[in-house]
Amino acid sequence: MVNGGTVLHLVRHGESGWNLARRVQGQSAEAPSLTPLGRAQARAAVELLAELAPRARLVVSSDLPRARETALIVAGGLGLPLRWDPGLREQDLGALEGRTLDEARGGMTVADIVEGLWTHPDRRPRGGESLRDLHRRVHAALARLAAETAAADLVVVTHGGPIRVARVQSADGLTRLPVANASVTRVTVPAPAWRAQRAS
Repeated sequence: MVNGGTVLHLVRHGESGWNLARRVQGQSAEAPSLTPLGRAQARAAVELLAELAPRARLVVSSDLPRARETALIVAGGLGLPLRWDPGLREQDLGALEGRTLDEARGGMTVADIVEGLWTHPDRRPRGGESLRDLHRRVHAALARLAAETAAADLVVVTHGGPIRVARVQSADGLTRLPVANASVTRVTVPAPAWRAQRAS
């Protein structure tokens, strides 16, 4: 526990079939799970987490297939219990889901449209959610998990979007920083005031 808070080890899922095909995944029910490389990446993340999070007692994961398979490998490798949390899902990208990034739409590529969402946090793709929506959902989920588990370290398996928004306190001025498959990002959630007072 750092300064009375919970250290979250945010793990992006391993390479998925649609990562390889350069398709927008979001929350699509059709998005496939991991490739053989993705499974190897998840196994490598186990070794890293054993070193970075030796006090972890639980793995919590998005319930989307690519995160689920990654989490099963991670939890099994670390010998930890596993639970699912839909609050950790990737941004719902609505009508963009399933499209290839190089596909042209309205004079722009899908990749350009997705990138533009990061400079306009209130813009929603048709049928989807904005980055401000994602930021609100992910921060609420992480704060809840930290409070519920009261753990010093927590392993969280999720997606690139949630990891990016988890690193900043405001949805304004977001940047789409690279988050590699199966990488580990450390974020600290401060303890609630009542817990910090009781511990002092």
